[in-house]
Amino acid sequence: MNKDHQAVRVNDSFTRGLEKKWLPRMANATPEWITPDHMTLIGIFAAFVVAAGFLLTVYSPWWLLLSNIGLVLHWYGDSLDGTLARVRKCERERYGYFVDHVCDIGTVVLIAIAMGASPLMQMEIALFVAVGYSMMNVYVHIVAYTRQKFLLSHGKIGPTEFRIILILINFVIILWNPVLFTWNDEMFRVLDTAGIAIAVLLFSAFIYKSITGAIHLNDLDTGKKE
Repeated sequence: MNKDHQAVRVNDSFTRGLEKKWLPRMANATPEWITPDHMTLIGIFAAFVVAAGFLLTVYSPWWLLLSNIGLVLHWYGDSLDGTLARVRKCERERYGYFVDHVCDIGTVVLIAIAMGASPLMQMEIALFVAVGYSMMNVYVHIVAYTRQKFLLSHGKIGPTEFRIILILINFVIILWNPVLFTWNDEMFRVLDTAGIAIAVLLFSAFIYKSITGAIHLNDLDTGKKE
């Protein structure tokens, strides 16, 4: 990012305290031959593991356990690539920012398509969630540029919490996945219903934060606020 637009990382997620305590320790315990780029590759590999788990549910819902393993592995790689670089003082700011967020959006699209292609979720709903997540992602980068704040969480929910929620939903689906309701002759099961709820929250958050953010920036630019 441009030096004039350095953004301060803001994280108020539920898991912030635990991650702040344990991620540096995990980075210090990582063998020297493992680099931040290796961690990024682990995260990319894990995204394909998650996607494979969803696609394989055509044979059995127990394949969701593979997706859950992939989600844990993705947290490990995605959380530790930047932490490892900071601990070892080998940060490449622009490169890291670019690669991290390209991989993030690629991961979301890949997993959404896999979920939609599985028998567990309708493709339209999966893509609805992906679009909502992408809109919030764009909002984060706009705020980073205009207000120098890089928002890692919203309402106590960050990427780690999203993974935990998906892991819990997967466990529920393995044991219990009835049709919860029907609409226009379409059957909506657990993942469909959860996807609709998450997508609505993402779109609502984007609209609310965009409006309030615009009002705040207008006040700043017109001198109404310091």
